Amino acid sequence: MLSQPCKVFGRLAVLGITSFAPVVAQTPTVSIASGVIVGTIATPSNQPSANATANVFQGIPFAQSPPERFSPPSAPAAWKSPLQATQLPPACIQQFSGSGALQQFMIDTFDNPGGQPLPESEDCLYLNIYAPADASPTNLKPVLFWIFGGNLQFGSGSVAQYDGTSFAVNQDVVVVTFNYRTNIFGFSSSPQIPFGEQNVGYLDQRFALSWVQDNIAQFGGNPDQVTIFGESAGGYSVKQLLANPPSPLPFAAAIMESQQAGLTGDGLESYYMVLSNFSCETASSPIDCLRHVPATEIKAFIESQSLLFPPVDNDGTQLNDVRSSISSKKFANVPIFLGTNANEGRVFVAALGLSNSTNLIDQVLNMSSLENSILALYAAGIVNDEYLLASQILTDAIFTCTTASLSNYAVESGYTAWRYRYAASFPNTSPFNEAGAWHSSEIPEVFGTYPLSNQYGTVTTQQIKLSQYMQRIWADFAKNPSAGPGWPALGTNWRWELGDIGDNGSTNEKTIQLEDHDYVCVVYDPIVQAIGSGY
Repeated sequence: MLSQPCKVFGRLAVLGITSFAPVVAQTPTVSIASGVIVGTIATPSNQPSANATANVFQGIPFAQSPPERFSPPSAPAAWKSPLQATQLPPACIQQFSGSGALQQFMIDTFDNPGGQPLPESEDCLYLNIYAPADASPTNLKPVLFWIFGGNLQFGSGSVAQYDGTSFAVNQDVVVVTFNYRTNIFGFSSSPQIPFGEQNVGYLDQRFALSWVQDNIAQFGGNPDQVTIFGESAGGYSVKQLLANPPSPLPFAAAIMESQQAGLTGDGLESYYMVLSNFSCETASSPIDCLRHVPATEIKAFIESQSLLFPPVDNDGTQLNDVRSSISSKKFANVPIFLGTNANEGRVFVAALGLSNSTNLIDQVLNMSSLENSILALYAAGIVNDEYLLASQILTDAIFTCTTASLSNYAVESGYTAWRYRYAASFPNTSPFNEAGAWHSSEIPEVFGTYPLSNQYGTVTTQQIKLSQYMQRIWADFAKNPSAGPGWPALGTNWRWELGDIGDNGSTNEKTIQLEDHDYVCVVYDPIVQAIGSGY
């Protein structure tokens, strides 16, 4: 009965991992204008540096919480007794649309993967800080400010994969994670909210950034050296902060991982459907009526109807097409590091159960007259496998080529950017068959939070070394953005400019030609334009 655990532990010892390093109850203490904050000391659970520690503060209010539903964030009240910042806050109300197997797949895969689903509450506007043990107001460290993904429908800074302890210990940086409101609670489109204040999810992000500027130095973070980074809709949010920059600018660099948000619905129509369902459309104040409906009932309705609540466009926080911001030089002039994964689309095809169906392939191909050209892009092994073909079409049309078009336009307009492709895959981060380097699978490598062992498999030597490498280049970029991640910037090296990370068992990066990766975009550009998500 003990043989397999012993084998696993023995293998981990060979790899240099000798401690599972539980959190130790300690009391690092910080004072800010709002009051005293007491945290804990933690060590990374799956890193070789078992003796190193980080100061961890979880559940600090950066805004009034709970906020008034649908309204912009406001300043939190001060507290008199020391705030015990020792527990992760609940997620804001999440929306996992649909029902049955699809809904459960999305919950299992994205709602705190590998752990229990997160508790949810409107009392959620809190942030978490992970700082090196020696960080202090007289020893400031670069700051990495993480914006989570989830298609602006779900997600939380409390997801276990976003624990910043490993980053802080191994790379001497401060990491901040936080919650912002999503779905109808963050992007209601309510006409009773003044224009410019309707995208309260984005305003939560900006409020948290402002809080960091005002307070992070007390935790040992440098407010002049903040890098914003995010994945998927978090990367898309980074893009919107670049395109609609706050003033004064609260960040010095930006990282976009698989930036995209697929919200194509009519938010106002969705909002009116919710009003009607709860008999609020004829109330003297429809929004006040809806504010009195239990959040759980609203959540259940918008999930069952799969309603979409995209951000309101051109309101000062959102541009559906950011080219006008780039060409006018309004776009924040900071170094940019962005990229995608080799097999982004596989998780979505797996979720939709299309491994034995051509529905999605037909939908994409029918968007243009380029079916033969698209099929000619791929080897027979992909074309003849419906799952792989559908996955690669999604990967290239939605992620590869939109990232290429965005970065190319920015560089042609005088901005500095670096690109990467993540291509590694590991058993313990592959929750479905033939997962590959699927959408979001780079996150546990970047944060150093990959599981040592789970139902899918155990840690590998490549995984450990690659995570160490990726943490270093992410952190080095935050420390010195103008130097880049370690390979040529776009437009500087005759197209030998794409950092290919983790391919073929690699534990680092190999610079390859952009054409070896972007050749598909000659065919996909018309589709990218039709989708309207290329910029």
